[in-house]
Amino acid sequence: MKDKDLKSLIIIFKAYQSLQKSVKHSLVGTDINVNEFTTMEALYTKGELTTQAIIDVILIPNSSMTYVLEILHKKGYIDRKKKPEDKRVQIISLTKKGREIFEDIYARHFDYMRAIFDVIDIKEEKILQDLLKKVGKKAEEALK
Repeated sequence: MKDKDLKSLIIIFKAYQSLQKSVKHSLVGTDINVNEFTTMEALYTKGELTTQAIIDVILIPNSSMTYVLEILHKKGYIDRKKKPEDKRVQIISLTKKGREIFEDIYARHFDYMRAIFDVIDIKEEKILQDLLKKVGKKAEEALK
């Protein structure tokens, strides 16, 4: 085996798949899926956002976002209003109900996911974050 094989890439992909399954599992028993959760998380942490800003933050296609926002609106979790200076742009925000539901779901989700990451200590987690950012940045640069 070569010194510089692609074993790290395989490990990253396998870890990503396992983490993705864990995120889905953490939402079992709630009435929201991963895309709805990440949309609500963006609104919870960043406040009201345009549809495009949400797409940019959570990285799902526009067509999927339209569907996610429609579902969240039907559930009463978000409000949508037109931007006064440009009626084509929607401003999305969590409703009181949406905020309460998200806080309840997030608390359980956080505990579940934190238990997974507690296999490494804080110092190791910081190193992991730095290394993944470094590789991700290089991958983005390679696309240019």
